[in-house]
Amino acid sequence: MKFVTFHRPGDLSPRLGVDNNDGETYTDLTARYPDDPAFASMLALIDGGERALDRAAEAYQQIDESALVMRDVVTLLAPFTPRRMRDCGLMVSHLRQSISRTAHWLTENTRTPHSYGEFYRQMDDAFNTLYDPSTPVQFAERDPATVSAPNAVLEWPADSEYLDYELELAAVIGTTGSNIAPENAESHIFGYTVYNDWSLRDVQARNALAGAGAHGNAKDFAHSNPFGPCVVTRDEIGDPGALRMSVRVNGEVWGEGSSSQMLHSFPEAVVQLSAREEIVAGEVWGTGTVRNGSSFEIGRRLPRPALVELDIEKIGVLTQYVVPKP
Repeated sequence: MKFVTFHRPGDLSPRLGVDNNDGETYTDLTARYPDDPAFASMLALIDGGERALDRAAEAYQQIDESALVMRDVVTLLAPFTPRRMRDCGLMVSHLRQSISRTAHWLTENTRTPHSYGEFYRQMDDAFNTLYDPSTPVQFAERDPATVSAPNAVLEWPADSEYLDYELELAAVIGTTGSNIAPENAESHIFGYTVYNDWSLRDVQARNALAGAGAHGNAKDFAHSNPFGPCVVTRDEIGDPGALRMSVRVNGEVWGEGSSSQMLHSFPEAVVQLSAREEIVAGEVWGTGTVRNGSSFEIGRRLPRPALVELDIEKIGVLTQYVVPKP
């Protein structure tokens, strides 16, 4: 099933829906089950476990006309605000191209005694560590307060000249746990979604040069961590390591790839991260960027304005409009 969160005209609060896969309608689960708290939000649905999913499946299979809403009259919202958000190093192959671009940018735009070769070797050493399959899954925290909705407008931050998208697959954790065994790991995943890890490349490069890392304010800024347009349950995806992925800018394909590039799987991440600390239902984990899934690594820059569409097979298209900041 594909779950969405939306506003209908006149709504005072968000509603949880299931996509009827007819291209036209959602079933308003909040209206269908008004007395069941499991359908008050997507987080409540996740917390509701198998019982809630069974009731949602009943609504999907036995459509109630009174709970139908037309897709073209609702406004999609972010599926939910994650309890925790991490970008994991499950895909790292795009870094090879990004390292060269970053080394060139630093050489041309900063006053340092370092040469391109010195910058490249420094970052290449870090890449080789990440690309070792035996390396434990690494992750960087993201600020859940920066999540934004599908089709939302993203204002280009005034302190950056190089805004960039990053095409990622993401998993939604469905069950809390610690020290999870490999044979149980997949059952802790609720479903999958599309994630755009927006980045400020010039801010990122300056931070890296100063020893402040590649994340922080280069990744967490207003509306910089959208995911959606829906969350698709694990059973409907099948193999998450075999999904076609692409990105379009103003209707033109700028990059294509596949989730088969994952160095580590989501179940591996569940095992490894839950061994370090408790993982919590309602977390969202990105894979890291698919190769050719960012404009920086292919040597292009977003125009202003731009329509950016991230498309992952079996899930859908996550769209945002980028406009210059007034």
